[in-house]
Amino acid sequence: MPGKGKDFSSLAGEELLKAMDDWAERRESLAEDRTKLAQFRTRLAEERTALAHKRTELAEGRTKLAEGRTELAGKRTALAEGRTNLAEKRTGLAEGRTALANNRTEFAQKRTSLAEGRTQLAEKRTGLAEGRTELSHKRTDLAEGRTKLAEGRTELANNRTELARNRTSLAEGRTNLAEKRTGLAEGRTGLSQKRTELAEGRTNLAEKRTDLAEGRTQLADKRTGLAESRTSLAQNRTEWSQKRTDWAEMRNKLAEIRTRMSGGRTGLAQSRTNLSQYRTILAKQRTELSYLRTGATLIALGTFFTRYFGFGYWSVIDGLILFTGVVSIVMAVKLFRKSFFIERKLLVRLEEELASEAVEKRMENAIQAHRFGTF
Repeated sequence: MPGKGKDFSSLAGEELLKAMDDWAERRESLAEDRTKLAQFRTRLAEERTALAHKRTELAEGRTKLAEGRTELAGKRTALAEGRTNLAEKRTGLAEGRTALANNRTEFAQKRTSLAEGRTQLAEKRTGLAEGRTELSHKRTDLAEGRTKLAEGRTELANNRTELARNRTSLAEGRTNLAEKRTGLAEGRTGLSQKRTELAEGRTNLAEKRTDLAEGRTQLADKRTGLAESRTSLAQNRTEWSQKRTDWAEMRNKLAEIRTRMSGGRTGLAQSRTNLSQYRTILAKQRTELSYLRTGATLIALGTFFTRYFGFGYWSVIDGLILFTGVVSIVMAVKLFRKSFFIERKLLVRLEEELASEAVEKRMENAIQAHRFGTF
């Protein structure tokens, strides 16, 4: 209390109440000595002035803190806009890659149609198609790595959203603390009105202080609303980022499906190449059979001329016809035997390639190679 060398500005709680009670008890004795009362009032006014200065400094500190928070919010907004622009650029890059994949698919289709007309170069192109398939495997692995990176970015955005929620809860706690402080100030104002009638100026000051506290409370409410709206906007951005990630995954899966279909078309091209070879061998065998029929016809014709005209000068021509027929038959038999064994080998290979078990095995190998997953 002031009689013991303590200021009212340093008292709080029960000490302040006790000092007020002591001052009320000593009021009668202080009234007798007006000089002491005037000194006490002067000292009390000085202490009020000091308290007002401290409150003014505290208000300036709060103002500076609010300005710092405003600058931080502006920086966060600029950072969010930069992230949005970066996400849009990544989306455009993904669309460009998709268009490039479509162009490559169309180019593969044109090459497949060209492979039907070029049967003799099908084996070399098959090796080239296998190399492209390995390249598509590597591209698929790269797309999976990018998908995992997008998932990590989505988790980072979720963590940031949780941090924004924690900040909002902290702002709400500060608002509740400000409300409690306002209630305590109102209680102190009522107590000062009941216990003293001489502190009218102090009462007015307390009322002004209450108005300022209410204004601060309203400002805190507005800040809380802005924080909530900022949190909702962050959630919306997170949802849009998740949707973009899902669309990117779907595009990657579609690219895998196109690659798989390209591998299937390559297998069909190989089968068509084998069938073309088989047709070529059959055409060759038909030619050899025609040689055989021609030789038999020449032998029959030479025999007929020899039997009909007998031996003479023209028998030389008949002998040449017979010799030509025998040579044609021998060549036809030799070539047909060779082509017959080649045909058997090619037929066995075609049966192995076109069997249902082989087709299923190729499909399983393609699925395992591409690591195809579900949506």
